[in-house]
Order: sequence, then structure tokens, then C-alpha cells
Amino acid sequence: MQRPMTRSVFPAAVVFLFLPAMLAPSAAALAAGDLSVLPKGHYGCWTAGVASGPAISGVPERSFTIARGSSYASPAGGGTYLVASDLLTFTRGPLKDWRLRRNRGGYWQELARDGEPGRLKCSRTGTAPPPRS
Repeated sequence: MQRPMTRSVFPAAVVFLFLPAMLAPSAAALAAGDLSVLPKGHYGCWTAGVASGPAISGVPERSFTIARGSSYASPAGGGTYLVASDLLTFTRGPLKDWRLRRNRGGYWQELARDGEPGRLKCSRTGTAPPPRS
């Protein structure tokens, strides 16, 4: 007895389901072009002052120094960071998960967990000290 000839739809379904995904560039490949590092130097942080006091209030515990590559040092210790487009994210160390967005004025502004801008701002205040021997 001969079996009726049937066609499998599996190969065609696989092609139609996965071809767009195979042809599209990955999110990592797209984002890799936006990655950068901060210029070496010390970054000081502050908040706006009050009318009856100084115009700004320094926040030294949030200050950090970039000495090389994507590494930072802060008063609480060192770690790594990532700059993708205009978003700075500390990925390891005492400042882990702290996010800042670059503003038009050239400074970095803290972002809350919901993405809203916070009061804290940071900017480069000087060059990095020479590495210790």
C-alpha cells in the first residue's frame, strides 16, 4: 500500500518565523556604536542650594574620578561604568546602579528609578591625578 504524499510545512514555517530575526542587527550590535568612555578627570557632584545660603551644595560622597578606561574611583571605593549615548550607568562597585543623563549644559543629572531627573548634578572639575607608583 502506498502512502499518500504529504508536504511538511515545518521548514517553511521556520524560515518565515526566524528569517526577520536573523536578518535584523542585534540590539547589542546597534548599541555598541553608541558606547564611549568619560574623559579622564575628577567629577564633582552638587545639588542646588537654598535662597538663604550658598547657590550650590557639594555632595563629595557622590564625586568620582576617571583614571583609565571604564573604571572609576570614589571615596567609597572603585568600580566600572558604562556610557551608552547620553546615559551613564555605574555597573560595579559602590556606585552600582546609579544612573545619570547628560544634559545640554554638558553636566550629568541623576536619574531616579522611574527615569525622572533628580536634583543631583555632576560635572568634570579637573584632570585625573597621575597613577600611584
